[in-house]
Amino acid sequence: MRPLTLTRTLEFYDVPQIFTAVDATGTRYLCTLYAQEEDRCKYLGVQISEPRLNAFIGGQLDLRTAYTNPEVENAVYIVEAEQSKIAATIPLKKQQVKEDMLPAPGYLYDATDISEDAEFQTDVYQLEVPINDRITFSTLISRMGWHAHSLGKSYRKLAVL
Repeated sequence: MRPLTLTRTLEFYDVPQIFTAVDATGTRYLCTLYAQEEDRCKYLGVQISEPRLNAFIGGQLDLRTAYTNPEVENAVYIVEAEQSKIAATIPLKKQQVKEDMLPAPGYLYDATDISEDAEFQTDVYQLEVPINDRITFSTLISRMGWHAHSLGKSYRKLAVL
């Protein structure tokens, strides 16, 4: 069992329908609800790279395609959520993914559904990190689910969002 941390809820109706999560090693997952019981939900989860996840969020990648054509073999899991615990439990081979677990074809995420009136709270920090600590710092930022980019051509200044 691989514990996951929810990073972003993309669709919500009574419970999260589609969300992203990350495991302890920083691997990202895209998860879609396929079964809901009284006290737990079952999701189909796929390990997904940041560029491919951004393609889905940007409406360029069909949700079903993310599951039927994963980037690597053995990347699809059953993900279970019970109370506040989320875990990738059972890895699935391609032939084990049943039709009723998959999302309908043609679903493209539309980020414009987010209300323009919605207020997003984002803290931005500018930090100077010694060159020899850059990799450690980048790993920490990734594991926390934050985003960082270098400012200008200096690798010592980072904006953490």
